[in-house]
This record gives sequence, C-alpha cells and structure tokens, in this order.
Amino acid sequence: MMSAQLHLERLLADLEMLAEDPQWPHLSGDSVAWLDQTSDVEAQQVLAVLGGQLGVPNPAQDRLLGAAFRRLIGNPSLFADELDGAALASLITLYRQLGSQSSSRHHLLQWLAMRADRTLGVFTEVIVEDPPSVPTEVLVVFAPLFQRDALDPSLLFPRLLDALSNPVVAASVIDLANFFTRQELVSDHPAVDRRERLMRLLGELTQRLGQLDEQVDQQAVEPLTTDSQEDVSRRAQVVEDCVALAVSLCDALALIGDPAAIGKLYQALELRHRRLRTEAAAALARFDEEAGTAALASMAAEPVMRLRVLAYAEEIGCLDQIDLKYQTAEARAEAELAIWLALPTQFGLPPTRLESVDTRQLYWPGYEDEIDCFLFRFTYGLAEGEFHNIGIAGPCAHAFVADLADLSPDDIYAAFAGWQAEHDDIYETDVLQLREGSQADVARLERRLRDEGYEVIEPLKIGSFFGEKALITRARRDAAGGVAVVDQNTFQWHPEVGTRPIGADLAYCIYKGRKLLRSFNP
Repeated sequence: MMSAQLHLERLLADLEMLAEDPQWPHLSGDSVAWLDQTSDVEAQQVLAVLGGQLGVPNPAQDRLLGAAFRRLIGNPSLFADELDGAALASLITLYRQLGSQSSSRHHLLQWLAMRADRTLGVFTEVIVEDPPSVPTEVLVVFAPLFQRDALDPSLLFPRLLDALSNPVVAASVIDLANFFTRQELVSDHPAVDRRERLMRLLGELTQRLGQLDEQVDQQAVEPLTTDSQEDVSRRAQVVEDCVALAVSLCDALALIGDPAAIGKLYQALELRHRRLRTEAAAALARFDEEAGTAALASMAAEPVMRLRVLAYAEEIGCLDQIDLKYQTAEARAEAELAIWLALPTQFGLPPTRLESVDTRQLYWPGYEDEIDCFLFRFTYGLAEGEFHNIGIAGPCAHAFVADLADLSPDDIYAAFAGWQAEHDDIYETDVLQLREGSQADVARLERRLRDEGYEVIEPLKIGSFFGEKALITRARRDAAGGVAVVDQNTFQWHPEVGTRPIGADLAYCIYKGRKLLRSFNP
C-alpha cells in the first residue's frame, strides 16, 4: 500500500503537470481518493505542504484541489483533535494563496467550521477580512455552524457582525445570529446593539428593491435588446441577493423586538416578493400588528407560500386566524407540489393554477402504513400558450416531463410509485449490454409481441422485477408508433401521442408501479 508521503508527492506532481498543461488527462477522483483514509496529522501535513508550494492555481488545478478538499471534509477519521497553531497558519496561508477566484478554497473554511471551537476565532477573522465571493459557497461554509452541538456563540459574535458590510456574507451572518437566538444559546440577539444599523439596512434594501421592480415593469413594455437581456439577468441576481438579506433582517428585527423597526417592516410588506412579504408579515405579527396577522392569513391562499405561513402562524400563536381550508392535508400537499415546481431545478416559479385530480390512501413503497396520496393538475400560463400536466404530493412531490393527461389515476399513481421504488431485485438492463444467456428472454418476449400483432419491434431494455422478466420496446401497433412492455402474462402499450409522449423509462415505471401497488393494496 502506498504511503501518505508517496500519495502526496503524486498529488504535487499532478498539480505541476496541470500547471504546464491544463488539458492533461487525469482522474482527479482517483488521485485524491487516499485522502478518505488519511489521519488527522497526515491531513494537516498535506495542507502545510500545499500552502508552501502552491501559488494561484489555474482552473484545472483548482478542480483537482477541490476534489482533494472535499475528500478531507468527508473523512470520518478527522476532526478528533485540535489544530495547532502551525496547522492553522498553513491552512490560512493556503486559503489566501488560492485567491478570490478559486472555486475550491471555501472548502478550507468549511473544514474550519467543522472542527473544534478554538478554530472559530480564525474562521471569524477570515470571514470578516477575506470571505468567499460566491453566495452558494458562503452557504456551504456556514452550514456546519447550524449543525454543531454546544457551540459557544461568543467565539463568533460580535466580531462576525463586522462582515455585515459585505452583501455576499451578510445574510448568512444574520441567519446564524437568528439561529442562536431561537435556540436560546444567547440571552439577547447578538446584533441587539446594532439594531439601528439593521433597520437602516432594511430600509435601503426595500428602497432598492422598489426601484428594481419599477425597472422590471418598464422592461415589460419595451422591446429587449441583447444588451438589456444581459441586464435583466444581472438584475435578477441582485434582486435574489437583496431579498435574501432583507428576509434575514426582518427575522432579526422581530427577534430583537424593538418597535422602532415596525415602519421598515411595513415598507417591506408593500413589495411584490412573496418570500419577503411573508417574512415582513410574520415579523409584524410578532409585534402584535393586526395588519401583519391579516397579511399572513391572506398569503395562506398562495400554495407556494402556504407551508411557511402555517409554520409562522403556529409559532406566533395566530393559527386560528388562518382559514381552515388551507390547513387540511390536501391543502398542505398542494403546497408541497407548488414548492417543488417552483424550484430553480424545475420550472423556477409556482404554477398559475393547481386543481385536485384524485385523492386516496395507499400502501406505498417505502412506507409501513397507508399514506394520503394526492394528484394535482398544474397549469402554467406561458406566452406561447398554457402548459398542463399532473403531479403528485404525499409520498413525494414530483412531476414528469411526459404528458400524463391521458392516463387513468391508477396508472398515474403507478408511474410515480415505480419511479420512486428502490430495491436490489428491481432493475433494468440495456439490451446491448446483456450477456449472451439473457438474449433468450428478449427473443421469447419479442415473439409474444409479434403474436399479438405488434410490428417493427425494437427491443430497448430487459427489466427484472423480483426475477420476473419484462421487455421494454419501441414498436408499431395498428399503424401507430409507441412503447410496449411485455412479460410472461401481461401487455402494456403506450402510443406516441402529442409532443410529450410516454417514453421507455416512464413506461417501465408504470409497469413496476402497477405490480407494487397491486401487491401492497390487494
């Protein structure tokens, strides 16, 4: 087995090679995998050596370093001992040498945040003086601080509040202070002595957001040039950052409890941004302002905000002010689907309309007891017309690209159950990757299709459901193309209909889901 020293020398050689040739082929995951098993002392040696030999990395080197740092963070054998002064100095030296353009160096701060308390003073100084420059990196860096037990807030505050002038880290700093207050780790909010500054900052942000909203309205009535399209993208990021900080400020001012903040909170409540309006309303409700409670009650009608509104109302003690129809299991499920659809990885905004399609209790894969399952038809009003589909909530919140409108509720539930189910004895294999002995199953099931009148059969996958074989194919039937799934006893046919037909993967999900739900729900 190669020693840690030899591994380190190899890593340095890889970095040197990438300095000369950034396109040099290498497997970064393989070359740093040894860091999963390294000791704490060896890990500190790695950081010391890298800090002494590296300058500003090129992108290829930075990617390799990022892979190495992530391995260190995921190593369960680390973090048992304190970092000594020399190790801390090496880490900070390396962090600064990597430079503000590095996409890997924030992992070093994450490593500090995961370690023993004495490192937090150094962590705090770096956040104040030289923080990461990307908001997502800041979230990664701060995340361990919300998860640690018995953390001493005095190691972070009040010094960490000096970072409020940096808009990239300000929201995370305030969120951490709010968290300590809610967890009763502090007697007073860490920013109580700076509440006037927080009020001014919220006022400045609401004014800025109001101006940006006016610009968006103006853009809506004027043709967009290529340049202004780029401006819109930048403006959207600015709005996102401003809203995130304003939300944190509303929460902080409510926790501090100074009535002087009420005027600023009313200003935030007037803006169009749902998340900020909800936070401002909740903060006003905490000040016993009836307008805040009324605003919360009205926002419960919006599915994408409903769960947050209900949580705030319960915390504040005004849940009785929320219409009961928004507190039902179906209303909460509707909200879950709306939130999922609004994720940046999905549609990025909530649907225009949601309508209940079906509700039932089912024994569902992965659950011991019956659970409530809900199907909703969601609609997006787009410039080119309306987009419809059906999604699920209850066992999960999900929707497919393929149009499910022509399926029965039974098959729609089956599609989601088959998609969500995981079991070692349920799998599928591409026919091109089958071993020679498995080709007999393909031939046998293909003959069954031909005997039933299917033509132009193109086998795609062979599925195994607890040992039972099923063939997934493209085929033609009655002059129509589509996807067929066949096993020893059943046929399943999905003709190509519309612009978003059911494909092979989803067809097999329906097949699996039918079997699972029928076995669980006799």
